[in-house]
Amino acid sequence: MLEELQFTVNHQSCSVTCHPGTSLLSLLRQLGWFGVHRVCETGDCGACTVWVNDTPVHSCIYPAMRIANESVTTIEGLSSDGELAPIQQAFLQAQGFQCGFCTPGMIMSAAKIPELLQEELRFTLKGNLCRCTGYQAIQESIVNSQQSIVNSQQSSVNSHHSVGENIPKQDGVAIVTGKASYTGDISPPGLLHLKVVRSPHPHARIRKIHTETAKAIPGVVAIFTHEDVPRIAYTTAGHAEPVPDPLDHYLLDNKVRFVGDRVAAVVAESPAIAEQACQLITVDYEILPHVIDPIQAMNDCGVVIHDELESSQIYDRDRNIAGHIFQETGNLAQAFAEADLIVKNTYYLPAVQHVHLEPHITISWLEPDGTLVVRSSTQVPFHCQTLLAKLFNLPKEKIRVYKAQLGGGFGNKQEILSEDLCVLATLRTGKPVQWEFSRKEEFTATNSRHAMTIHLKSGVKKDGLLIAQDMTIIANTGAYGNHGQTVVFLSGYIPLGLYRCPNKRLQAFAVYTNTMPAGAFRGYGATQGTFAMESQIDEIAKQLNIDPIEMRLKNVIQPGDIINLGKSEDHFNLIGSYAVSECWEKVKQLLGYLPGTPAKVEGSRRCGVGFAISMQGSGLSKIHLAKVKLSRLPNNKYELRTGSVDVGTGSDTTLRQIAAEILGVTVADINIISGDTQQTPFDAGSYASATVYISGQAVKLAAEKLLTTNENSVEISYTADESTLTFAVQGVEVEIDIETGKTQILKCVQAIDLGKAINPRICHGQVTGGIAMGIGYALMEKLLFDKQGTIINPKLRDYRIPTAADIPSIEVILVEQSDPYGPFGAKGVGEITTNCTAPAIANAIAHATGCRLYQLPMTPERVFQELKIKHFT
Repeated sequence: MLEELQFTVNHQSCSVTCHPGTSLLSLLRQLGWFGVHRVCETGDCGACTVWVNDTPVHSCIYPAMRIANESVTTIEGLSSDGELAPIQQAFLQAQGFQCGFCTPGMIMSAAKIPELLQEELRFTLKGNLCRCTGYQAIQESIVNSQQSIVNSQQSSVNSHHSVGENIPKQDGVAIVTGKASYTGDISPPGLLHLKVVRSPHPHARIRKIHTETAKAIPGVVAIFTHEDVPRIAYTTAGHAEPVPDPLDHYLLDNKVRFVGDRVAAVVAESPAIAEQACQLITVDYEILPHVIDPIQAMNDCGVVIHDELESSQIYDRDRNIAGHIFQETGNLAQAFAEADLIVKNTYYLPAVQHVHLEPHITISWLEPDGTLVVRSSTQVPFHCQTLLAKLFNLPKEKIRVYKAQLGGGFGNKQEILSEDLCVLATLRTGKPVQWEFSRKEEFTATNSRHAMTIHLKSGVKKDGLLIAQDMTIIANTGAYGNHGQTVVFLSGYIPLGLYRCPNKRLQAFAVYTNTMPAGAFRGYGATQGTFAMESQIDEIAKQLNIDPIEMRLKNVIQPGDIINLGKSEDHFNLIGSYAVSECWEKVKQLLGYLPGTPAKVEGSRRCGVGFAISMQGSGLSKIHLAKVKLSRLPNNKYELRTGSVDVGTGSDTTLRQIAAEILGVTVADINIISGDTQQTPFDAGSYASATVYISGQAVKLAAEKLLTTNENSVEISYTADESTLTFAVQGVEVEIDIETGKTQILKCVQAIDLGKAINPRICHGQVTGGIAMGIGYALMEKLLFDKQGTIINPKLRDYRIPTAADIPSIEVILVEQSDPYGPFGAKGVGEITTNCTAPAIANAIAHATGCRLYQLPMTPERVFQELKIKHFT
């Protein structure tokens, strides 16, 4: 039954009808106030915060019926007469945002916070989550607003000197005013909505799907099962051709392989009708044996997860091994025989979720000329276009895939997860279709970081010289093999390659199980391998009574070194600029570290320090292709077209800075069109820390070429011959309460050898955001599975990501030493920032208490149990 409501929104009178049970969030978005964002729908994240009679509320759980005769203010109503409110201006100046999806809610909450001490402010912000920034710039924004401080570090967009300057992110005004247009912020006429039936079983064959009752519901337009779609094997991973992944996925299949796998798709006139129809579809399953432990799965367990003949590029389907890596250098047996000390450990890394606040969402429609348009929250528009052309036998030029503003990705949107069925529905119905994942689906039916068991054995001489290292990795790649082999490769290649040890072996297995698939995630495997390596390096140093920093400096690779693991053709990284020693000095200085300093003891509290180092390649050499088109416009402006994707990192700004520097103009003089397969030339997309290093170099070359030609437009294609290495060094000081096991981070410092910072403030934000994600990985985050492989904590309330209260003050040092290969000497910075955090914290806990933890997350319960073993309690 519809009920009439009268109220005001942003000083505008409204009279609408809505169904009882409608949330204020849904009503406001129906009315076109798209600055109110849908994230959790449980009141746990704050992204939907608005004011009702000047009081902040979470609109996702606030009944719309309660606003009768009341006044509602959204982010769009905060500014007055075209002037930004002070809090909006402060967020703009301190750049208290990255992807911006949390920002409207954050600003609406922040505007009502009284002036507080820094510690109090951190706790007050707990109701608003951000996955990108690490909260540092957000807190700075709030303090600046309350104290009327003008940010003096901001460079003018009209400056004729661009590279190395803190040019404001060019989407900043749109973000702080709620006008940034994300994928779901449009509603084409006649829009239909898609929902899917998902499997309740970890492993089963589908005998029959009964859809008759669901089809009879008014408003249901179409229902699709495996019988209605072409059976083409593909990978959801957004990789360049030829893809290295198993081709083991299908639009819809007659077999399900994890709880949450797709069974049927319903297209209806509203999301509610589609959901209702899904609930009325019944499925007759033949239940099959299942396995959720990768070690069991690869050892004759009697379960074959991919027994279908159509799938290909699977390393060993009978043993459920999706991918395998073996690399060896030197004589390992002899080296271990000559070692003075051998240390052998096993490390356990959990599956964790990306928790980008904007969910996966796609809207597709057909233009009058027959062009299929796909508006999607994707990191890889061109790879998506290629896959859709293959699946639906369409010419690529008849498919336009483009990204709107992206609300974060972290690798999870390097997958093609929502576009395929959305396009199927549009092609079959001829209508626009939208598919938006729920937060539960994000947790249970997308991808995670690979859970891994890592066995690491190191042989060392008594002076600390590494002479032998043997690493075996068993990774749970879940029900499908997307990214599996490439992730396990980097899990070993990066940490083993970091040190000059002459005798090494890497064995790595990506193993199928009946759990949600794993995939790309910031760090791309290096994060897991770095935890194992850096934990063991510290343990070796302790046993040899060598300072842990000295131990690393003695063994770390040096300029001119080639990564000595495997065959020469396996190498695609090189050392360009190198400022590792300077990074160590900066970290030691800021932590006040002196070798041999014992742990501090204050009552029940123990304080210790820990360190870690990591490296990461800048893009993928010889694979990652970037094309750009740069044109002069009649108004003395320029237009830059690039297929690259800004996922919130600010790349649309930094690419313009590169072009502006060469052309001798301002960033404001350059318009950019990005991430659109119809409007821009090809780019592989946003992943592998490639955008500035590879797409940026393409922009630089195009600008240089434009200066030397009379043509008004130039187009450049670029791939890097080698991928230069970025290095990061991190140090932390922690405090452990031995009565509870709680770990508190007191100080956190990271120095990053990034070549040249094209935009220092954007780089700084990438570091703090990466560290915050690493803190979550270290101390609190883990997807929990039951015996069926069902994820049992699929909510932000149960799966804890760091809040502002969990993040300490972070010191970031950008160590600039120009790289000879990157544009203006720049190197990649997006991924490496996460890698060092967990091992540095583990090493600090070991220094403080003597307890060595080999498993993440290092929760208070886990730390307390180790303390009991050490007889602290």
